[in-house]
Amino acid sequence: MDKKQIIKYLEDYKYDYQYYQEKAKEIHSVEKQMRSVNDSQFLLATKKYEESQITKFINKKKDIEMLLQKTSQPYQTLLYLKYISFLTFDQIADRMNYSTKRIYQLHGEALNRLLDIINNS
Repeated sequence: MDKKQIIKYLEDYKYDYQYYQEKAKEIHSVEKQMRSVNDSQFLLATKKYEESQITKFINKKKDIEMLLQKTSQPYQTLLYLKYISFLTFDQIADRMNYSTKRIYQLHGEALNRLLDIINNS
């Protein structure tokens, strides 16, 4: 795995998050329909499918968080804020009391540490 691949892996979570937020809305809609429709078997199967998709998303988040926990501070916090909380580098700099330039530097260091962890596992 290289730096581009780890960034893509981490950034994909953001898109998964958006996708599964829509899935959660769909489950809510299916549950509503189940109360008023006679063909609840189909709707129940649909709900189970949607829930299984959300479970995959939750497991991916756990995997990412477990990976981030293998790094030390301040890398762990920076990566969490960037890839789990979806903050910008400027927002992270404000939260962590660093300059934005320093956050970019730490981000590069953090990715290198993640790569070492992944490639040595």
